[in-house]
Amino acid sequence: MRTYEHVELQHKALLLVASVIVKTFLMAIASSYVFCGSIEPNTIFLQCGTSNIIYIGGSVAAVAIMGALFGNYIIRLKSFEMIFARMMKADFITTAMYFGVAFSAPEFIAGKVMIWLFGIWILGMLLAPFNKEMTLLKKVTEYGSLVALGALLTAHFVPAFQQYGSSYTLGMMVSSVLGMFGAGRAK
Repeated sequence: MRTYEHVELQHKALLLVASVIVKTFLMAIASSYVFCGSIEPNTIFLQCGTSNIIYIGGSVAAVAIMGALFGNYIIRLKSFEMIFARMMKADFITTAMYFGVAFSAPEFIAGKVMIWLFGIWILGMLLAPFNKEMTLLKKVTEYGSLVALGALLTAHFVPAFQQYGSSYTLGMMVSSVLGMFGAGRAK
């Protein structure tokens, strides 16, 4: 009897496609704020320059291509077989947190989202298969980092902490990577 949830290859592909679609849309929000100064469609399509639209399209395409290539790699490796369900759960929770803040406060989060989408989430998934034993450290790492990430993202809404916004970037990146790493447990 298996002690992990087996996920069919087709379902793995669908989960990763859904994750990449959400991340691509998140990148569109973040890059439109960075390059055009707003996430409103009127500003993007009518007032933003042609060169900025090219940068937005390039950023979105880069995340989509990077996610497709990495997804093709990850669904076929045996080392991810036992941890895939937990890893995708942590990935969706982390992405949902960034997604929620990107809509409500793009001015605070846009640069951090761009950093996270350009490789940090892939780094976390690549670290996940190491030490698949269900240790207390891995549990604390997964759930503690998700709580820390939620707290850091929430702190952006507190006016007293907004002056320290740039110092949160490292904590947000580290907790995102640790969430994936901690999710890589076999049981």
